[in-house]
Amino acid sequence: MKYFIAENGQQAGPFEPNELLLHGLTVNSLVWCEGMPNWTSASQVPELMSLFNRQTLNSAHVDTPILNSGTPNHPYAQPQYYPSNMPEPQQFAKTWYTESIIVTILAILCCFNPIGLCAGIYSIIKANSAKNKAMTGDLMGSADEASSAKTWMIVSAITIAVWIIFLFIMVVSKPNILQQIKEGAFG
Repeated sequence: MKYFIAENGQQAGPFEPNELLLHGLTVNSLVWCEGMPNWTSASQVPELMSLFNRQTLNSAHVDTPILNSGTPNHPYAQPQYYPSNMPEPQQFAKTWYTESIIVTILAILCCFNPIGLCAGIYSIIKANSAKNKAMTGDLMGSADEASSAKTWMIVSAITIAVWIIFLFIMVVSKPNILQQIKEGAFG
């Protein structure tokens, strides 16, 4: 079952129960899922109780009032039902991970272009960092890392294009350069 959670005065979700912890779930957090009449504190939901350590739960002070089945006494509206075939809104910035991998592979295939390869590898590192930050909820940090990944991916792509043009010019301007390379006479 997926739950919505109240984060910073806004509703967020739906999330699987284990994902709620990444969104700051505490025993006092207000949650709601389909079938519940009102928003209620996480401490009142048996399925969510297993997420908390018993010792932490027993020592916690629950200051959220227990909500009755009447009119809600909180500012959050119940979320609308989203059919399972509708895509959830995209929450994360594009990380450029796939594109970074592609340009890095191209750098290897294009006569081992060292500058393009280094830029591509750095782009992969930044894209992975963007993905990790997005998964932990740091959307601003994720966007910054994604922007850096995109920049380095473009640098890698440009160096690959320049390298290919350079090789093409060398082959066209010196028709027997390939023969010289084969013979080891190119210097």
